[in-house]
Amino acid sequence: MAQYGEEFIDRLHLVWGPGFLSPGGPEEVAEITRGLDLNNTSVLDIGCGTGGPAIVLARDMGAHVTCIDVEPQLLHRASVLASEAGVAEQIDYRLVSPGPLPFEDNGFDVVFSKDALIHIPDKKSLFADVMRVLKPGGSFAASDWLSGENAAEDDALQQYIALANLDFTMATASQTAEIMRQAGFKDVATNDRNAWYAELSRQELTQIEGQLRDDIIKVSSVEIYQQWLAVRRALAAATNSGGLRPTHLRGYKTLSR
Repeated sequence: MAQYGEEFIDRLHLVWGPGFLSPGGPEEVAEITRGLDLNNTSVLDIGCGTGGPAIVLARDMGAHVTCIDVEPQLLHRASVLASEAGVAEQIDYRLVSPGPLPFEDNGFDVVFSKDALIHIPDKKSLFADVMRVLKPGGSFAASDWLSGENAAEDDALQQYIALANLDFTMATASQTAEIMRQAGFKDVATNDRNAWYAELSRQELTQIEGQLRDDIIKVSSVEIYQQWLAVRRALAAATNSGGLRPTHLRGYKTLSR
């Protein structure tokens, strides 16, 4: 069963903008990739969703992007938006099955992901595979929804996970950094974005309760709106409690590897 149905996509686009299934828009893509020169590079976008980040990577940074996802309706939406943005020739789309990345070794200059790795349960295999497909000297730059150190005892986080009804496998920043190092990444860095999103999530909640209410109901229903409003309130509470911690991830593959 698809986690991102058409109506759910429409709701997320109303809050986060066309092509985005997580917060921050083009500015957040720029923050994730800060310091990297992506012009004429080959970039793998893991869990590309509806393609907003890939459009930014191609249009604004000059990258050639290979987008992968496990749900075909996401790739269809992404390809339409890329054509409208005039960057279709810079982006390729590939429907994949969960599991190892279907690419040869040393194929990409950069591996990128925006808030999709939470859906991948086997983090060790994931980061080993990312390391495998990176070229020597390549970079991994991503953001993901991580958890606080005491996630199991955080009632707000557990309430959000229960209400969201999405397939999540969350790790802490320290766990993620250690797994990345074990996979061979060098200069591993994590950048906690909890404070940024705690404020933004409050603003989003105000919009959902107010100016976006009728538009959300128009693409869904009153019942779905009410259910989602509870989810969004729980999301804001989990972020405010520190249980949910959006985090930027960075690591590098050495030239000698």
